[in-house]
Amino acid sequence: MNTIILKLIMAILVLSPLVFSNATYASNSLEIVTYNKALKQAIRLYKNNEFEQALPQLELFARRGDKMSQYIVGTMYLNAQGTKQDLLKSYAWLSVANEQKSEVWEKPLIMLQEKLPKDYLVNLISEGDKYLELYGAKSQRLKCKNVRELGSKKPTYRCKKMEVKNGHYYVDDEQSLALID
Repeated sequence: MNTIILKLIMAILVLSPLVFSNATYASNSLEIVTYNKALKQAIRLYKNNEFEQALPQLELFARRGDKMSQYIVGTMYLNAQGTKQDLLKSYAWLSVANEQKSEVWEKPLIMLQEKLPKDYLVNLISEGDKYLELYGAKSQRLKCKNVRELGSKKPTYRCKKMEVKNGHYYVDDEQSLALID
């Protein structure tokens, strides 16, 4: 009798992490097809100059780690597209987007660094660090690596979401609301 109870307790201890980890994946994952469809819709709104509608949708994907969305949101706050100009948010989003190491994407960030007073820049860098911690490649489970573009000899550094289970990306929308005003 004692061996049966002992075996049952051991089975529960062995299986419980699997059950809880699957529950975590279920609540923090989104089907890739659904994710990509919503992302394309948000980018379409931006391209059609529907900035006020595009900004909240793109910001959601920026918080989920999408580098293109982070760059677009950073430039939207810089250029007052669909919102008032906010250099703090612009710098923070552009900092996170530049984990992807794009020379083109780095230009607005460098411009801000050159044009703004040094004491104000300290605040911007601090905010950028917060955004990197919350929305960067590591926290949003992105895989960044050099890839070769078709027809180019020079590799490009790209960050891409990883599948947490077949056909699903990791998303944590509750955590991603941390810095929203």
